[in-house]
Amino acid sequence: MKRFIALSAVFFLLFGCASTTLIKSNPIGAKLEVDGQSIGETPYFYTDKAIAGAVRTVTLRKEGYKDANGLIRREKLSVPALIGGIFLVVPFVWILEYPSQYNFEMEKL
Repeated sequence: MKRFIALSAVFFLLFGCASTTLIKSNPIGAKLEVDGQSIGETPYFYTDKAIAGAVRTVTLRKEGYKDANGLIRREKLSVPALIGGIFLVVPFVWILEYPSQYNFEMEKL
């Protein structure tokens, strides 16, 4: 039994519960930075394995528009992680996931 718990803990720590959100902008095609790292253009499916309550800083840049800054956070309850957490405490760190999408409006210069 101890071996099962140890292997389960290692599994959850290595693979975690990934959460994905769609980051959209108006206009589309804005360059997207998350926590200061350029990762692509909008619309963009962002996925990570951050723990509950994680907050990411988002910056959108497009020529002719003011930079748009915002936050995305894991705030939606993940029922599978909750159920898993009842049997093994480790999944509780991934009990929250991102909402399905974030929309950012950009202002013209």
